[in-house]
Amino acid sequence: MKYLFHLILILLLFSQLQAQTPHKQTSAFVFSGVIMNNNNVQLLQDFTAYISKKSDIPLKPAYVNSYTELSRLLKEHPHSLAWTCGAPFVVAHKKAEEKLVAVPLYKGVPTYHSVIITKKPSTKKCISEFKGEILAYSDPLSNSGYLAPKYHLAQSKIKLKEHFSLMLNTGSHEGSITAVRGGLADIAAVDEYILDTYLLKNPDAKKELKEIKRLGPFPFTPIVTGKEVSPQEIKRLKSIFTQMENDPEGRRLLKAFSLDGFVLKETEFYQPIEKMIESVGLDTPW
Repeated sequence: MKYLFHLILILLLFSQLQAQTPHKQTSAFVFSGVIMNNNNVQLLQDFTAYISKKSDIPLKPAYVNSYTELSRLLKEHPHSLAWTCGAPFVVAHKKAEEKLVAVPLYKGVPTYHSVIITKKPSTKKCISEFKGEILAYSDPLSNSGYLAPKYHLAQSKIKLKEHFSLMLNTGSHEGSITAVRGGLADIAAVDEYILDTYLLKNPDAKKELKEIKRLGPFPFTPIVTGKEVSPQEIKRLKSIFTQMENDPEGRRLLKAFSLDGFVLKETEFYQPIEKMIESVGLDTPW
């Protein structure tokens, strides 16, 4: 009886401790515009599950339609992660709302270009020749889709919104490419990484599209966290991202993303984008 009493007491204490121990809150891993939209839901789910398992941080993927929405979510849910664009990160970091974790390596480097495209058989060779025509862009906070061409034209004293007769917000780089192919837009500024992915999946597009110019290179789209993710968790996340290439599942995911890995950078790495924003601003009510 004595031992039974002790056992019951231990079980009662254990149940009380479990009730008092708070369950880890599930946070979001937010995605918008960093990879092609079509047929990548499963990949992003696998990526989220991998990071969640390795870091012991409960995560679920969240998909938004704009970088404004992404930054809003990280502000309202500051324990979350996101794969975002350099321009919205620069703005949010200055407000102490986002922290840099890691930067992807594409073609061996942590940078990428904004590629200006049009439809063949156009003979135009520079953006300034498209005056009065239609520009397709992915997001007003996109570095490659909006800020880069705006800054490029400003160097020649040309204002982006005055230069084109219509600014077509397509919601994604893929949408901008499709708009040019379909004749809805005359020119588009798109992310090099997404354009390469699109051309691999749509080889016929190579016969239809013409590259006008490459702007950059610019710091690549970063992995970030909200402001309340702890330094210990960020350190753990940095280790996980940079060690992905040494893990079988990590290598599989990197291959699926067509990435070479992730590297660590200080926030100063994004100063080129910060200087562009300071020079021409961002066209957003943010």
